[in-house]
Amino acid sequence: MKTRIKVALTINILMIIFEIAGTWISYSNSGISNLVFYTVDSNILAFISCVAFVIMCLMNKNSRAVSMLRYIATINLALTFTIVVFVFVPMCVPYGFDAVADILYRGPQIFHHVLCPILSFVSFAFFEENEIINRKNSAFAVVFTLLYAVVTLTLNILKVLEGPYPFLYVYKQPVWASVMWFVLIPLIAYGYSLLIGFIYTKKNK
Repeated sequence: MKTRIKVALTINILMIIFEIAGTWISYSNSGISNLVFYTVDSNILAFISCVAFVIMCLMNKNSRAVSMLRYIATINLALTFTIVVFVFVPMCVPYGFDAVADILYRGPQIFHHVLCPILSFVSFAFFEENEIINRKNSAFAVVFTLLYAVVTLTLNILKVLEGPYPFLYVYKQPVWASVMWFVLIPLIAYGYSLLIGFIYTKKNK
């Protein structure tokens, strides 16, 4: 087994431990209702992708399906990290340190918002075998984000669901704001897919 695959294997095993811890804390706090959050769904998908990756490594096999799963999960977690750091943290600053701590590193957030997103990006972009990366797959990797956006936005419009994120409150913000967020967030996810592709190309030159 190549050294960099061993590093990826180690990171993925560490992520599995962190994902179990984070998901258990989330479930203990709010039960199955946590599934309404993109963060929780993304981290569950990341957990599944890490388990599949570890199994393939131990079997000394490559799987395009597993690589694609890791690709999607990594983009989802990178998006989560970005929204937390650049949107939610600034929103919490006026409410003091405790509010920032709650969103950034207390409880399951240290795993779901920080550690797992960083570890997944490092592992996938720099150590895992990523032959599946191309323009077509870069676009496909954003489907999970688009699906979540369409479903939650529709449920908010129908007043079946409120939130769970501020930018989904369609009746508490201008229409242009809802449209902006609906376009911007998938674009950020797509940007991460292109960034990973860029890193992969540079890494293999």
